[in-house]
Amino acid sequence: MPDPRADLRSKFHVNNRYSNFGPALDSVKICGFRGIADLTVQFQFPITAISGLNGAGKSTVGQLCLGAYRKPTTVTDTRRFYVRDFFPASAADPTPFGPTSSVVFEYNTTDPNNPQTLTVARAAKEWSGYKRQPERSCYYIGFTIYIPKVEQRDLSIYRGAQVALGPQRPIPQDVRQRVGRILGQQYDALHFQGITHGQRHGELGIAQRFGAQYSENNMGFGEGRTLYLVDLMENSPVQSLFVIEEPETSLHGNAQHELAKYLLDVCNRRHHQIVLTTHSSSILDTLPTEARVMLLRDQAGVSAFPMMSAARAKSILSGGHHRDLCVLVEDQFARLLLTEMVRRIDPTLLRCVEIHHVGDKKAVRSGALLMQRIARPYAAVRDADVGPDPTNGIFSFPGNMPPEKQVYLTPDVQSHLLEKFGVDVLHAFAQRETTNHHDFTKVLAQETDTLPDYLATIAIESYLDSIGVDEFAPLVQAIQARLPQ
Repeated sequence: MPDPRADLRSKFHVNNRYSNFGPALDSVKICGFRGIADLTVQFQFPITAISGLNGAGKSTVGQLCLGAYRKPTTVTDTRRFYVRDFFPASAADPTPFGPTSSVVFEYNTTDPNNPQTLTVARAAKEWSGYKRQPERSCYYIGFTIYIPKVEQRDLSIYRGAQVALGPQRPIPQDVRQRVGRILGQQYDALHFQGITHGQRHGELGIAQRFGAQYSENNMGFGEGRTLYLVDLMENSPVQSLFVIEEPETSLHGNAQHELAKYLLDVCNRRHHQIVLTTHSSSILDTLPTEARVMLLRDQAGVSAFPMMSAARAKSILSGGHHRDLCVLVEDQFARLLLTEMVRRIDPTLLRCVEIHHVGDKKAVRSGALLMQRIARPYAAVRDADVGPDPTNGIFSFPGNMPPEKQVYLTPDVQSHLLEKFGVDVLHAFAQRETTNHHDFTKVLAQETDTLPDYLATIAIESYLDSIGVDEFAPLVQAIQARLPQ
């Protein structure tokens, strides 16, 4: 069976994009909204899953994308979105944006090397810049787009005994099958039932399965929302834009996986562009790497990390409780050294890996072969005097000596320890007749009345300053490459 991800990659290739997806969004640059000072998100796939911790800015990106298009003149049943729809200023929220806030949209055109760029910015009291926008039907699937009828207390509940039934709207068999596949259910039939009470009109989804019939009034949120979402995506104009807030809500794990597969399928058939926010590992796992964008907010602002691996996203979203890569080293000093190397190159990687010290070089090799045998993702790092074995996922520290010698025999490290602790490293080793490098840290910790790991970390930081990142970046990159995608 063909892989829809491969088909979509080909269709969304820059040379094929316009013919398949029309004036799709290539990027959005956000300046000055909800604490986002300067953020650019690239859209490298028809589906873009924006993930991140709560408050990272995911919804802000999706909502601003909806303001990228004018409503098509030939379509009457969709609405036009503006920036003001999602960023109202009030006494409670006086500054959801600033006086110089702007959003810059970049659209695909018939010329792959010449995209259309358009800026919507604040002019006096209104937003301006909409006039040259291309046309597209846009849909926002937020958390209130489908609310169970029983929670709405709508006319089918509040006036349930008095409603009159109107015409039915049939749901085609292929849509029924798609809804059933996502939910893991087999439906005998699905349709929408029109209802009226006085001047009020509505519509109810009706399902039949296992010989019973029930309406939305007796559906759970996940079932009803899935029915609504699939029906909308199948009946909207081709090349529509959908912004979906956390589509995994109220769906079990396999349903989330099947929903992601459906989104790939519907984009392949109907050439929609989808921007969704998610915390779902199942959805991220199902989508290809180029469909994932992780947002991180810290004191420096909000940053986008495209093509984030699903494993790393899972580790970040779980606060580091789920780690997908086991890294084996010889001893505690090697563990401290590798940790600081990773921290300097890619600190988020520390939440994705478990670094274990397992013994000597033989134990590292044995552990690596065991991980290989049980098919668990791993990397191993041996001392430099032993060397690497990349075929078996075994790498080595920089230099040509064991890590303790490499660090403590570096002149810059010796000068730093003398300045900070007043200890002469070589004199201390000679005085205590210390020749075994595994005892170096213990001896110096005793000489300086410090904890061994603290002293080792101080020495390691000085060592890394001395050799520079170029010396150890290849090792960290090799570990990054072992992380499951």
